[in-house]
Amino acid sequence: MTEVLRDLIGAGAHDRRRVAESLTARLRALIRDGRLAPGAALPAGRVLARDLGLARNTVAAAIDQLAAEGYLLTRRGCRPRVAPGLTGTAPKADRTGPQALAASTISRTAREPVAWPAGRACLADAATFPYDLWASCLREAARRMPRGELSDDRPALQAALCEHLAEFRGVRAEPSQIVVVPTAQAGLSLIANALLARGERAWIEEPGYPGIRAALAGAGAEIVPVAVDDQGLTVPEGDAPRLIFATPSHHYPTGRLMPVGRRHALLAAAARHGAVVVEDDYDGEFHYDGAPVPSLQGLDDGGRVVYVGTFAKATTPDIRVGYLVVPPDLRGTIDAVRRGWGLIVPPHVQEALGLFLKRGQYRVHVRRMRRLYRARRDALAAALAARGADVFAVERSPGGLQLMAMLRHGGDDVALAMAASRYGIAVTPLSRCFAGPPAQQGLLIGFAALGGASDPDRAVGTLCALARQRPHDQLREDAAR
Repeated sequence: MTEVLRDLIGAGAHDRRRVAESLTARLRALIRDGRLAPGAALPAGRVLARDLGLARNTVAAAIDQLAAEGYLLTRRGCRPRVAPGLTGTAPKADRTGPQALAASTISRTAREPVAWPAGRACLADAATFPYDLWASCLREAARRMPRGELSDDRPALQAALCEHLAEFRGVRAEPSQIVVVPTAQAGLSLIANALLARGERAWIEEPGYPGIRAALAGAGAEIVPVAVDDQGLTVPEGDAPRLIFATPSHHYPTGRLMPVGRRHALLAAAARHGAVVVEDDYDGEFHYDGAPVPSLQGLDDGGRVVYVGTFAKATTPDIRVGYLVVPPDLRGTIDAVRRGWGLIVPPHVQEALGLFLKRGQYRVHVRRMRRLYRARRDALAAALAARGADVFAVERSPGGLQLMAMLRHGGDDVALAMAASRYGIAVTPLSRCFAGPPAQQGLLIGFAALGGASDPDRAVGTLCALARQRPHDQLREDAAR
C-alpha cells in the first residue's frame, strides 16, 4: 500500500498542501474501491509518515480529514481503522449516456417534448439600451440600500411602477398589489401553482403562448385550448374553468387586439364561472397604430384579473424582471407560495428599476423604441411583401415586437426555422404555439432585433429562398447535419 501512495504523491512533494490532499484522496479511493476493507487497520501515523517520507503532521491531517468524513475511526493510542458498515465497492457510474438517467428520474411534466423556445422572435434590441444610465441607477441603488433589511418587494419600485401602469396601461391598483418576480414566466408558474389545485381546469388561447402551457402543466392543471378568432380569445359555453389565460392587448402569436366588447364578455364569463383571469401584457408598451388600448385589468370591477408584465421587452433581455398586479384578496396566497419558492428579486435591482422609472428614463427609452420599432416593423413587412409574397402571407400586427408570416403552401415550419438558424436567423415556428395539432404553419419573425441578423434585407432574402425549397423535410435533414 505504501508503494502505491508513494507513486501518487511523489509529483507533489514540493507542495505540502498538495501532498496532504493527494494522500487523503488516495486513501479515500482505496476505501471506496474496497481495497481497504471495513475494519482494516492502517499503519500507525508515524510509520506511514516514515515509509512515505512525509512529515507526521501531513499524514495526521489526512487521517483527521478522513475520520471527519466517516471513512476512518481513530482512537488515542490505536491505529486508524476503516469504519465498519462501509459497503466496499462504490457503485459504478452508468456510462450509457445521460438519457438513461434522465428517463428514470425526471418528472412526468419534464418528460413532455420541449417546445421551441418561446420569445425568440420577439426580443428587444439590446444594442439601443442606455446602459450608462442603467449603471448609474444601479450604483445609486447600491449606495442607498439599507443594510440587512428584509423585504420581498421594494416600496420605491412598487410606487413608481404603479404610477406608470396607471398612466400608460390604465391599470387600477395600489402599490401594495404589485408583486415583483424574477421573470414573467416565473410569475405565470407562481400564479398557476398558487391558484390551481391539481386537475382543475384552465382555458388557454389556441394558438397561444407555449410558456403558459408549461406553467399549467407543472401545476397539474387540465389544459383546455380555446379557439382564437380575429378578436382574440373566444368565450365558449363549456365546462367552468378555474383560470383563464389571455393576451388581450397583443395576442400571442397573431398580434390581434381584443376589442372592448369581447373583453367585457370575457370578464362576465370569469364572474359566471368564479374564475381568475390572467392577463399577460408582455409587450403592452408597444402599440403603433392609434392610441394603445387600456388593460383588461382596468375594466375589472370584480377583482378577478391578475395582470402580468415584464421589463424584458421594454428594456433589454438582460433585465428579465417581471411583475404581477394581484387583487387584494389573492395577495396573501401569492406571497406564501412565492416565499416558499424563493422567487425574490435582489433589492438593489428593484431599487434601480424604481429610480429608472422615477427619473423618467424608462419613459424616454420606451418612447424612442416605439418609434424605432414601428419603422422596423414597416420595413420588415415591406421586405417580405416584395421578396416573399409567393411563399408568405404576412399579418401586420398593430403592436408588439414580431410579425406572423404564414406559409401560403403549407410545409414544415419547424424544419424551416431550423434551417434558418444555420444562417444566424432566429425565428419561431408558428406550429409550436398550438397545444393540439397545428392548424397553420408559419413563422414568427421579430422586427425589434430581427433575430440577431446583421443584415436584415439579406436575412429576409435568405428566409424567402429557404421557404421556396421543397420538401421541407430536406431542410430538417440539412439543419440536423
